[in-house]
Amino acid sequence: MGAESELNGQSFRDAILRHDVASITQQIVHSHFVLIHLAEESESDEVLGALTACSEGNDYLVVFSSHEQAARFVESRTDLFEEESEVSGFWVDGRTMLDYLDDELGILLNPDGEGHRQIGTDLVREILDELGLEG
Repeated sequence: MGAESELNGQSFRDAILRHDVASITQQIVHSHFVLIHLAEESESDEVLGALTACSEGNDYLVVFSSHEQAARFVESRTDLFEEESEVSGFWVDGRTMLDYLDDELGILLNPDGEGHRQIGTDLVREILDELGLEG
């Protein structure tokens, strides 16, 4: 994989501001994202867990529109990652990400970076409904 997200920053931002669920959904589905994985000694090799964050009492899946965005985040947020932690990223297409997204998680896109967007759980539920998915 490895292709950067096709999200148009302004178009995506506008769709969120308009609460245009169909447009938001289509832009996510047709994009690719980098998720951060923190390896733990107790994990089996088959498990790929992704980084989540809590903001204002809500949980979010942390996603990035490019490898560069993810790398900058990891480098700038050394407070979140222990030195001995193995931090890696993996590409996922938008549809697959949504297929596995729990409806109790929002989406935090490019935290601390360009194109930062926060999609709350209510909007995530509407996106999953748009696709006929249950979170």
